Amino acid sequence: MNDIHITLTGNVAAPPRQHTFPDGSRVTSLRVASTSRYFDRDSQQWCNGETTYFGIRCFRGLADNVAQSIRAGQPVVVQGRLRIREFTHEGERRFLPEVEASSLGHDLRWGLGSFSKPQRGGAAPVLGRQERHE
Repeated sequence: MNDIHITLTGNVAAPPRQHTFPDGSRVTSLRVASTSRYFDRDSQQWCNGETTYFGIRCFRGLADNVAQSIRAGQPVVVQGRLRIREFTHEGERRFLPEVEASSLGHDLRWGLGSFSKPQRGGAAPVLGRQERHE
């Protein structure tokens, strides 16, 4: 079966949660709400359509960066592989669209952003001349 790659925009619906597995790997999960918009010609105004909630899962370095950068309510753009997860809740069969993110960032249509590279654990900090002398 071929993977379905999607790009979606929406707002973070709840604070991201990070989980560490016994082997030390990490995953960050969050929910993104995406609401369609349409123009109603009869009323001559824009209207909200239905809201779809997507579960987003981020792994490895992306998981760490998302956990440190993304907050509930912020607009984001997500790109990744779509999965439909099936589960049973109170005897009822349900489906949840889930995206395994390959990339995730703030949607700059709605605000300003800045970028900084995170310091990874393996690199030694850069010392100044005075610190090296001491």
